[in-house]
Amino acid sequence: MKLDLVQFWLPELEPGFQHGKTAFLWSDGFLTLTADLLDKQVMTRARSDGQRLWEYGDVAELFVQRVGEDAYQEYQLSPNGFTLALEYPDLSGVSALRSGEQKIEDFFSETSFETRAELTPTGWRAHFSIPLSGSPGDRIRVSCCRYDAQEGRLPMISSTSPHPVRDFHRPQEWREMTLP
Repeated sequence: MKLDLVQFWLPELEPGFQHGKTAFLWSDGFLTLTADLLDKQVMTRARSDGQRLWEYGDVAELFVQRVGEDAYQEYQLSPNGFTLALEYPDLSGVSALRSGEQKIEDFFSETSFETRAELTPTGWRAHFSIPLSGSPGDRIRVSCCRYDAQEGRLPMISSTSPHPVRDFHRPQEWREMTLP
């Protein structure tokens, strides 16, 4: 499944918006995502895994949920290769995190996954490979989201999902994918 990163919640793209293209694939028990991200100023201040990468600069994010379940996973990758994996039992976890009732560490995931970040002539590329058991016909929801940081402005965000509001944690709007 190939999808563009856009800003569905806005009537038109922000000035200076830099496009991204994604490809999702499930094969042999792994969900893979490749995101090619145009970026004139690739930047991050991330220095270790487990940081709130979206606060440190550019980041690509992958969200995954099995259709019919409340729990979902979030995986993040910075351009210099640092990662963050989170697992939310349901949307109340995100609410508790946003209100300060819980800390991000409460949602750290032990899931082992592979990533690779690489600079390209036009920006950077993010690769995710997530273990995901399943059978042909199983349905999942997926979303790729992006924070595009630049000096002197707030990060510009985009998503492959048709969110009517600026919030990535809305699984009901993520793209549905049937495992081949």
